[in-house]
Amino acid sequence: WFWMGCTQPGDVHLAALGEAEERVEAGMDFLEQWDVDSVAACRERVAMRFKDLAWLMADTTLTFSVDDGQLIGDWARVRRYLKDGPTRLTMLKKQGTLSLAQMGNLSDAIQQGATEDANGTPMDEAYFDKQAARELKAAEQWGLAVAETERLISLGIELEAATRASIDSLIRVKRAEWAATLSNENGS
Repeated sequence: WFWMGCTQPGDVHLAALGEAEERVEAGMDFLEQWDVDSVAACRERVAMRFKDLAWLMADTTLTFSVDDGQLIGDWARVRRYLKDGPTRLTMLKKQGTLSLAQMGNLSDAIQQGATEDANGTPMDEAYFDKQAARELKAAEQWGLAVAETERLISLGIELEAATRASIDSLIRVKRAEWAATLSNENGS
């Protein structure tokens, strides 16, 4: 650093802020791997299957096995996992950008020896302690939210891919049963 030997209020927080910025940047890179549109498309596929299932289950003449029920339960979990996925991804990207900006501004203020913030509040050691603690906690909470979002979206997408053929098959079979029941009723 260019002021070697001189310490200014807030200097003790620069390393932690720098590390937190690196973690948020890594989280932002990770979020970029998720395409909001593909998550939304997956969610839409699930919603369409549930419309079909709701329509088929409304017909009391159709029966569903325990295995059918477990498969439908898997799809209910997919729907839950992906429920707010696209919205969360968008929100986390915005929050990550804001977090980086705020930590960067705080680090800059410390390095430049700022003595007053934009509101005229004195920027002393107590100020920097409070602000650094706030920004570090926000970055940590954001990281936890990214990890949880990644977990839910991964679970949802993997389960949807693993069970899509089975649910499509179930829907085809139940449509055929429904059609056969209808033709028997009309034919007799």
